[in-house]
Parts: sequence; structure tokens; C-alpha cells
Amino acid sequence: MEPVLWLNKTPFHRSRFYFFIFISTILTGIAIFQICQLTDGWLALHENAPFVVWLELLPIVPVVFLLFITIKKLQEDAAAGVEKDKRVLISNISGIIGKIKSGQYNKEHDVMGEEVIDTALREIYEKFKSDADNERHRSWANEGLAILREVMGSHTEIKSMSEEVVSRLVKYIGANQGGVFVLNNQSELELLACYAFERKKYLNKIIKPGEGLVGQCYLEQHTLYLTKVPSDYITITSGLGMANPNCILIVPLNLKESTIGVLEIAGFKSFKKYELEFIEKVAEAFAQSITTIRVSEDTKNLLQKSLSREQEMKDQEERMRQNVEELYVTQEDMRKVNLEMEELFKAINALAETVELNRQGDITKINDRFLQTLNYTAQDLYGKSFTSLLEPGVNGTDPFKLTWQKILEGQPSEQVFTFVDANDKPCWLRTGFYPLQGNNGIERILVFLNNITAIKTNEIQLDKVNQQMESTRKMLIRILNEIPLKVFLKQYNGKFFVVNDTVSRFHGFDSPEGLIGKSDFDFYDHKDASDWLEAEHKIIASGRTEYIHEDGGQILKTIKMPFYIDPLDETGLLGLQADVTELENLRKQKV
Repeated sequence: MEPVLWLNKTPFHRSRFYFFIFISTILTGIAIFQICQLTDGWLALHENAPFVVWLELLPIVPVVFLLFITIKKLQEDAAAGVEKDKRVLISNISGIIGKIKSGQYNKEHDVMGEEVIDTALREIYEKFKSDADNERHRSWANEGLAILREVMGSHTEIKSMSEEVVSRLVKYIGANQGGVFVLNNQSELELLACYAFERKKYLNKIIKPGEGLVGQCYLEQHTLYLTKVPSDYITITSGLGMANPNCILIVPLNLKESTIGVLEIAGFKSFKKYELEFIEKVAEAFAQSITTIRVSEDTKNLLQKSLSREQEMKDQEERMRQNVEELYVTQEDMRKVNLEMEELFKAINALAETVELNRQGDITKINDRFLQTLNYTAQDLYGKSFTSLLEPGVNGTDPFKLTWQKILEGQPSEQVFTFVDANDKPCWLRTGFYPLQGNNGIERILVFLNNITAIKTNEIQLDKVNQQMESTRKMLIRILNEIPLKVFLKQYNGKFFVVNDTVSRFHGFDSPEGLIGKSDFDFYDHKDASDWLEAEHKIIASGRTEYIHEDGGQILKTIKMPFYIDPLDETGLLGLQADVTELENLRKQKV
């Protein structure tokens, strides 16, 4: 490469510079020499022709011209280089700023070499990073708050809203457990909702203000943030095991100057400042939502009570109007009722026996039918005690005493009593007592009587017949029990209806009553019992059958036949079974 000279920091070629100086000097020297030949010398030449100085300076002109041309060119080149360096610098700075924006900036490697520029870029990076982090945190908080506000606004019940808010909040901030305690009507903090919450001391879900950290947070109305958690305070359980959390955050649900609850969150990772601020904003919105729902519920209840009260007032007015109308109608009806009652009492006196008693049980009024029934006169019974007409109880007891106590308490009573008429004959009357209220309680007792002597006589005769039939039945059962055969009568469904002692003992019972109502299904395999019942149905349909078979080493002869059971109005099965082992053995020996 050709050497370059530098003049005033301007580069140009050295050979070109020397060449022009040499030529200019030769030409100038020749010109001056020739002029000096024509004049008296060099000094005289300058005196006579001062312009010769310009000729002497002529060699400098090319140099100046060369310098001008060279400087201009080199200045242009230098300017282009400076512009290029500027573009490169701008490009480098732009690239570094791009890295700062994308977060790929490295303080140690991405440098320009100029301390001022690198310092400025680092400051820009730190500022940009801080602003980006703040914006990201702000966006994260705003997004989470918007999501949770939407959840809060979609519920009309506090419990369901609390459960979803706590669940979403714990998941959104990356915690592990959460719970919300809300002040109830007893001024106690009640665990209303929780997410993965497992605290032994809160199994009852009730905390009093001032009790524990939650109760203390409620009283102080300030957030508590613990990074050193006692080992027995809370445990986080997962599929991998159980562990204590690294931090506990307890935030009061403040609303203006009051606190309505406490939000508690636990997790393994510590909470950052922006997360704490976010949770406090959520707690504030949470408190507002709870209060809004409560106010809405109170308003709804008040509205319902108001509507109910208004409806009650309308109903009351309507009832009063109806009562006035009914009162007028009632007065008219009462007049009619009085007339009807008079006619009714006339009819009752004509058709039924009636007596009126006072509180002491003495007869004050009596009608003719009662006198005719007992063959008494009115003079015989007026003022007489009602119990004197009754037949004494066993051993002199008074059967009317207990009934009379209930009557005096205002309870109507109906009972059959045995009366003794004027001829000392028993007479059965169905007696109904109806106490009548007065200003001082029970004042009168109206008694209606109905003569059932004929019915009672028939019942007594029927009881005698039944007793005779029962005696006959017992005698027949004794006869059956004396027969050395198994005798049984089955219903169509296979249940025993009549058996003798032999059959009952065979089935393990001490008396026939234990076997009555049971069937072969209670003692044998279901399939065998079903087959036997089907065979018995065929016998009932076809008629009498008998057969001989062995059973447990014995030879039995069984006779079965259809038998109509009158009390059940159905056809059953009558069975007789005898032990013919000896007869069969003798028969075989003769053969």
C-alpha cells in the first residue's frame, strides 16, 4: 500500500505531494532565473517588479490546490466513514434496545465500549425492566381482580360465592390452602368456605374474636404475614405427603371502619409485595360483595315482610268486612237455629231417652221415654243421683266415677252402662254425656241414652254359644292328639291350619300353636318345598290319594285328600300319616 502523509489530520499520498512540489519548484526557479538575467539582479528585480513575489510563490499554488482537492475528497470519505460509524453505532444501540425490550439483554456482554453509552443503556434496561415488571404485575392483578369480581357478581348466596372465590384465589396466586371466616349473628367467626383446608383446632369451624391469629387479625383490622409458621399450626396435605407451609397470610375483610371477616391463605412459596397488595384488594372487594349480598337479603326479607304485612292487612280488612256480613247473617241464622233447636229437642224427647244433670250428678230434667224405659215416675227420679240408677260394679266399685271426672273436665264421653229399673231388672243403655259450658265452666251435662237391652241379651247368648263351640273345638283337638297318627290340615298356600301334637312334635314344637301358620318352606329346601306344594295342588285338583314310603328308617302310609275349610272359604289339603313299619315287616315275613 502507498504511504500516506497526514496534514492537519487529512491523509493524502506522499509521492504525489513530492512530485508536485518538485515540478513547481523547478518551474518557478527557471522563471525567476531568466527574469533575473534580464534585470540587474534579484534584488533589483524585486524592486522593479514586486509581482515577482507571486511568481516565487507559484510552487505553493499547486500544493495548496492539491491540498484543497485532497482535503475535500478525504473529508467526503471521512464524512462517509463517520456516517457509516454513526449508522453502525445506531444499529448496535438499536439492537441492544431490542434486546432490552425482549428481555435478552446481558449487562456484561452487550456493551458498546463507551462507558457513558453503556451506563445509559443499563439505566434504560433497569428502568424498562422495572416498568415492564410493574405493568405485568398491574395487569396480572387487574385481570385477577376482574375475574374474581365477575365471580362475586354472579352469586346471590354468600356461602356459594365464598367457596368459589376462595378456590379461584388460591389457584390464581399459586397458594396451597385458603379459608374465609365470616362474622355470624352470634358475633363469632365462622369458617364459611375453604379450599384444601385441614386444621385440627378449627374442626368446630368457630373462632371467637381475639382467639388465635385469625381472631387477633379480626380485632386489629390489619394484615398478618408470617414466614415462620409453628409446626403444629397447619398442615398441607397432597398426594406426595404432608408438610408445613412456609408462610401464612391473614387478611381482614374490612369495610370502611368495620371488619366482617378474615381471609387466611397458606402456601409453600413466599408472597411478593404486588401479590400482597392484590390479595388485600380482593379482600376489600370480597367484603363489599358479602355486605351487598347481606343487604340484598335483608332488603328482600323486609320486602317480603312488607308485602306479607300488606297482604295481612288486606286479608284482615276483608275478614272484618266478611265478619260484619257474617254477623248479620249469624244473627238471622241464630234466630232460625233457636227455632230449629226447639223443634230438634222436641224430636229428641219424642225419639230418644234424655236426662239433664248438674255438676253434682243429680237429675234436673228427664223425658218420658227414659221414665218408660226404666218404669219410673218423674217424682221418683227428680233430684236423685244418676249413679243410683246404675248397677254396682264388682266388689262394690263405682264404674261411673272415672267417666264423670272426664265429663267435668269438658270431655264428651260415650259408654254402655247397666241400669236397674223399678222392677230390679237389668237394662243396658248406650249413654252419651255432653258437658255444656256456662259462665263459670261446666254447668250442665246433657245425657242421651239408647236402649240396647235386646242387642246385649243376644250378645250374651252368642257368647254362651261361642264358649260351647270353643269347648267343642278343644275336645276335638284332644281327640286328634290322642290319635296315634299324624293329622294335619293345610291351606291352599301350604300353610298348616290344623295339626295334632304328633305333627307339631315332629317339627320340633311343644304345642300345635307354634306350627300353625308355617309351611314346608320354613323347614326344608325351597326346591323340595316347591315340588311338594305343587304335588299337593294336584291332589286338591284330582282327589284322594294314598301311598307308602320310607322316611328315616320308618315305613309310613300317607293319605291325602282335598278338604273344604269353612272359615277360610277355600279348599285345602287334609293329611293322615301312620307308621306301618311293623305291619309291612310282618307282611314281608309271610311272603
